[in-house]
Amino acid sequence: MRWLVDLLSPLGLVLVIGSQALVRAGRTLPGKPEYYLYAGAALVLLHLILRWDDVVATVGRRQLKYGTNTFVISLAFLVILVAVNVIVYRNVSRWDARWDLTKNQRYSLSDQTRKILQALREDITITYFQRAASMPPAQERMKEFQAATPRLKVDFVDPIANPARAQALDVRGPWPMLVVERGDKRERISNDSEQDVTNALIKVTREGKKTVCFLEGEGERDIDDGSERGLSGFKGALERSQYDTKKVHLMREGAVPSECTVLAVAGPEKDLLAPVVESIRSYVQGGGKALVMVEPELKESYPNLVGLLKQWNLEAGKDVVVDVSPIGQLFGTGEFTPLAAQYPYHEITKDFRVTTAFHTARSLQAGSGSVEGVSAQNLLETSPASWAETDLSLKGQIAMDEGQDRQGPIPLGAVATVRVEPSPASSPSPEPEASTDGEPSASPSPSPEAPDTPKKEGRVVALGDADFVTNQLLGFQGNRDFVLNSVAWLAEDADLISIRPKEPDDQRMFLTQQQQQNVKLLALVLVPGAFVVLGVAAWWRRRG
Repeated sequence: MRWLVDLLSPLGLVLVIGSQALVRAGRTLPGKPEYYLYAGAALVLLHLILRWDDVVATVGRRQLKYGTNTFVISLAFLVILVAVNVIVYRNVSRWDARWDLTKNQRYSLSDQTRKILQALREDITITYFQRAASMPPAQERMKEFQAATPRLKVDFVDPIANPARAQALDVRGPWPMLVVERGDKRERISNDSEQDVTNALIKVTREGKKTVCFLEGEGERDIDDGSERGLSGFKGALERSQYDTKKVHLMREGAVPSECTVLAVAGPEKDLLAPVVESIRSYVQGGGKALVMVEPELKESYPNLVGLLKQWNLEAGKDVVVDVSPIGQLFGTGEFTPLAAQYPYHEITKDFRVTTAFHTARSLQAGSGSVEGVSAQNLLETSPASWAETDLSLKGQIAMDEGQDRQGPIPLGAVATVRVEPSPASSPSPEPEASTDGEPSASPSPSPEAPDTPKKEGRVVALGDADFVTNQLLGFQGNRDFVLNSVAWLAEDADLISIRPKEPDDQRMFLTQQQQQNVKLLALVLVPGAFVVLGVAAWWRRRG
């Protein structure tokens, strides 16, 4: 019978290992897979119990006593650890005790996503199609969205187990596939990243698209240009925020088209012609919104464009900003790439704590005087270790000249709101006419404007540089958020003014061929060789 007892442990190990191998190979076993694990462990334990005397004789009572104590202590620690995890798991919904220690808060929702979720006024349903095996990670990723608002409902569906639901919403693999719905609006996305989910939420909650029009005709930056100098990245960022883009030629069209929510003037190479300036002025005076980026006058002057800004109490300096701050050296930028990290309070830069970078920029600030019906203020400033260089030839050594150049901080941009004069509700009423009975007849009077009606205003964001929004610099720290916040403020989209979700950093390490050889040498030869040498040295000392 002893040989039968000795077969119990091998049989138990075969049962455990074999069942797990079959499950991983996709085979279906009778009953639950856990039963095979329990049965295998029971056979091994039974073998130890039946041969306990042999175990004691082999190990020795003293060693067995110490080993048993160690086993009991380890088992007690394991039981305590499991108990703590069970308590935490059952109460995690009551606690808000999650810490995201990753770079750029990768597993936390961005400010923009939270604002959009908290601003929901109608219920949003997300139907999340995913295979059952991958459902727990999907549910974990969506917890942050659901915790931000009670308006968001997420329904997790296995498309294999419930193909009728997938057919009803017309979705097909590969999975995951998410369907975001609000009323009769529906958006499908094939990724559960924060950016994709947020963009889908914007699409289904917007009643209509707004258009950002880009002026062309005087050498402005091109939204279809994919080079470093182009604005194709800016165009893509606007489209992801659900803005349409369009080019307009005001000399040909005569006036800013009515569908333009925002008119962007992106660094013209030549000064704007007088009719174009008048069209922009009339557009803003009538309640239009303009984003104006004007370059330093290193080669060309822009008297018409600068004069237009003055009408909105915005002053563009005849200079170029030089920045020699240590923070610029930290980022590896040059002296003609000023950095801004100071933001006077404004809705555009509220809670803005990142740096923005510009290149060959001029100073641009709110005017020291006042213009009737216009309110202007500075938007961002450089560090004190910068100055506005007035020698635009930029010859010789660049240095701060007292009495000629202005010491920093230097404003690089400003905003202005322009009051729109209300048009009369009706033409002046004529003198009351006498009626047939000799009494004056009453004439209708214009109805007063409702007190709750928001006053219409023109808005302008003016910046002393256009390079900061090009493909070369758009991805620098806060540049993308700053320009998109500016457009959102101009378009009166308050929920889009925020810090947006960031793309996950690519943290892969790329090694050259030589570096790969060095790693192989270290891992396969030097480290093992060191242990061999130490072993031989220890053996030699004991031998001696």
